[in-house]
Amino acid sequence: MQFVGDYQVDPTLCDDLIALHKACAKQGLVVRGRLGTDQGMVVDKKKKDSYDLGLITVPDALAEQHRLPEFYGALKDCIDQYAEKFPIIKQLGAYHIGESPIIQRYKRGGGYRWPHCERTGLDSTTRMLVWMMYLNDVSDGGGTHFVYQRHTFEARKGRLLVWPSDFTHTHHGVVSKTQEKFIITGWLNFAD
Repeated sequence: MQFVGDYQVDPTLCDDLIALHKACAKQGLVVRGRLGTDQGMVVDKKKKDSYDLGLITVPDALAEQHRLPEFYGALKDCIDQYAEKFPIIKQLGAYHIGESPIIQRYKRGGGYRWPHCERTGLDSTTRMLVWMMYLNDVSDGGGTHFVYQRHTFEARKGRLLVWPSDFTHTHHGVVSKTQEKFIITGWLNFAD
């Protein structure tokens, strides 16, 4: 699909990231998923029903144990491939991971149902690209649907997607009523 990069990352990293989410849940670091509104960040399970781990909260020892630095290396490789496909990206100015990535768990019947994009106002103006990786296979739903492209990507373990942050790539999760889903997601932000 145009402007969506579709890459594959070592699936054993996915196992480690799921284990990281579970270890951090035991430490009370996982919170109900929130979304941004005019009233700030709120929990609205009708729109987004998830359990989120902001990676900024992860203790260094757990990050190392669960190969988080190795994941960041794999992510960089995918972003570099995306920038090779769209070389204008290299001319836009410096960018980096400027916000904490999130590992999200969606229990059976949970999901991010609400169509949304990733750059929605002044607080998200520096976002230029979005990335997301499925951490497990989901055979009954579980994918991501891009509204205007009328395309759904299936949830396959290790599949990492990269796309523009704007309204042209409005998307939502496809809920699975029978299986849970784990993803890791975040943004690339302009650095200056």
